This record gives sequence, C-alpha cells and structure tokens, in this order.
Amino acid sequence: MPSFRIDYVKDIDGLADYLQKKFEQSECSMFRLKNKDESCLTVVLDGCFRKKSKKYINAVNNLSDILSEYILKTHEKNILEKIVNRICNGMPKAEKDEVFRIVCTRIYARQSDNPSGSLIDERKKIISDELNEYFRNSNTITLEGFITFRLGKYVKQLEIEVERSIRQYLVERQYEEYINLLTTFVRMQVPRVPELHVFAQRDGSYRVEGASPFGIPDDIKKGFGIDECCPVIENDDFMIGFLLTCAPVKIFIHNPSLFRNKELLNTIRIVFSECVIINE
Repeated sequence: MPSFRIDYVKDIDGLADYLQKKFEQSECSMFRLKNKDESCLTVVLDGCFRKKSKKYINAVNNLSDILSEYILKTHEKNILEKIVNRICNGMPKAEKDEVFRIVCTRIYARQSDNPSGSLIDERKKIISDELNEYFRNSNTITLEGFITFRLGKYVKQLEIEVERSIRQYLVERQYEEYINLLTTFVRMQVPRVPELHVFAQRDGSYRVEGASPFGIPDDIKKGFGIDECCPVIENDDFMIGFLLTCAPVKIFIHNPSLFRNKELLNTIRIVFSECVIINE
C-alpha cells in the first residue's frame, strides 16, 4: 500500500486531528493515519494503488488539497506577519499593525467582494500544485521545510498584497489628515448661509440653492462661477470648496443616490457632520 510520511510538524496532534476529520469524508475515505509520533506521521492509501494510475493521481490531488488547506489555516497569518515586519521595517508597530489589518481584510475577502475570484482559492491552488509536483518525486515531506523553501510563488503573492496594503494605508492616512484639516477649517468659519440645498443631478452636476429669504451671497456665486439662473456646480473639487466657503448652518442633500462620487458624499457627511441632513 502506498504511503506518505509527513515529518517535523510542530503541532503534530493538530495536523493529525485535521487529517482525521478530512479522511472521514467520503471523497477521502481511501486515506488513513498510521504511526504518529512526536514529530511525524504516516498517511496510508488503503487498497491497490498503482503509481501513475488515474486512481493514484486523484488520491495525491486530494492529499495535496487537504495539506494546502491546513497550511493556509495554520501557517498563513504567521507567514504574513513576517512579510509585513520585513517589508515595513522601520515603521512604528502601530502602523505595521494597521498594514497587517488591511492585508488580512484584502486577502480574506469574500467571493462576492472579489470579482476576479476568491483570493483564498488562488493561494490554495498555488500551494496544492506545488505539493502535487513534490509528491510525484517523493513520498516523504518535511512540512516546515517545504513551506520555507518550496512556496516562493505563494510567498510572492502575499508580498504583492502587503505592498498594495501599504499603499492603501498611506492613501487612507492622507485622506484622514485631509478630513481633519477640513473639519478644523469648518469649525473656524463664520456661517454665511443659514440653509443650503444641494440637489444631485443625473449628469453628475449639483444644483445649489439657498433658502428664502437668505440666498447664496453674490461674492460666493461670482467666485465659483455660479449662474444666477442656473445655479449649478459641475466639478466635485469645487463642491467641497464651495461648501467650505458658504459654511452653512444646515446642508440638505437631495437625491444622494445620484452622487457618482460616493467618496465626495461621505466626505461631506464627515466634515460637516451634524449640519448635514440627507433627503432620500
């Protein structure tokens, strides 16, 4: 009977329990555990399996899938943490922790959140393919050594995700600093418009109106090129500047679903906070 020996596993009991549960499933019933000691165990294929036969190849595929899932569940976050510490060397611990949080959010995204397919499935396939190739030439595997020396493609994918997460963190930090600056500016402004209505238009522009009898001051309309007959702002960047200049006591947002730039709507909500009233 063909067998596979798995050596030098730190948590041998954890691996044995994991494999046993998997082997109890119908598609893996040809496997059983044998000869477990402190640092290794043997997986036996019950029945007549001729090497290179379709039956043997399918069994190796199943074992590779099971071990790849085990590596992802038990080793990936530790590998990821080491990559973050190496790439983010010199960054404060709090910033490293934030990068780690972001990368975990990215790589453990649900299938529905990732149009290109599950990132977890992609990584599992990389590991499984490497295990498959390894088992073609050897029936004995040192799991820790395999992870360290044979999973370069897998580690490279994690490194790419860490680098993307660093860029995302920097963008988020810049955005947070930008929001804090705008919020401070708003607090210092003297209100010039008691009540301002912003109507999102289907073409992406915004119609702006004051509440009678207090309209938008002429100097503000002139400064932002707003036509008296058609008070429209077409540029998202101008909208923030316009609101800061008006410093309204109340801002009524109409047709929020027509905001093409959802980040702009979110920024208005955060910066002007209690002043904003959303009319769906």
